[in-house]
Amino acid sequence: MANACRQEPETSEDTALCAGHLVLWTWRKFVAGDYGCALLAREYESRAGDGAEDLLNAFGDFLVLLGRSSRRTLSVGRPLCVGVTLDEGQVLRLIAAAQGGDGALVTAHLSWLVRSGSVQTVRGALDRLAGLLSASGIVLPRVQSPAPCGSAMLRVAR
Repeated sequence: MANACRQEPETSEDTALCAGHLVLWTWRKFVAGDYGCALLAREYESRAGDGAEDLLNAFGDFLVLLGRSSRRTLSVGRPLCVGVTLDEGQVLRLIAAAQGGDGALVTAHLSWLVRSGSVQTVRGALDRLAGLLSASGIVLPRVQSPAPCGSAMLRVAR
């Protein structure tokens, strides 16, 4: 994965995909207790330079606060697992919304994930993480949902 991310992407979607993999990989490594992964540290150093340690610390701070404040235990896959859990997908969308400055969507995600008394604390850590990720060029794609279809019309047959 690390080598594929270092290649020059052909499209911005390639970069976004790589960013999502990196964020998910980081989360899973942290949950597994592998904070000192040399490959992970090297990947962040290549993207954030001298700010890599601050970025990884911000990631850890966010995860600790999210875990302590969560309404329930979040489902996280194993580090080498290919699939993405529903909770992982939601947190990726949460970070993307924070990076995109969509305050309403961030509030909605946090309201679902975090107990009400902890929202501001988690949001502060999220904003710091999102800012450092963006400054390092690690930008998650925004999920674009299609517009809902018009209201259903039922014909009354007599």
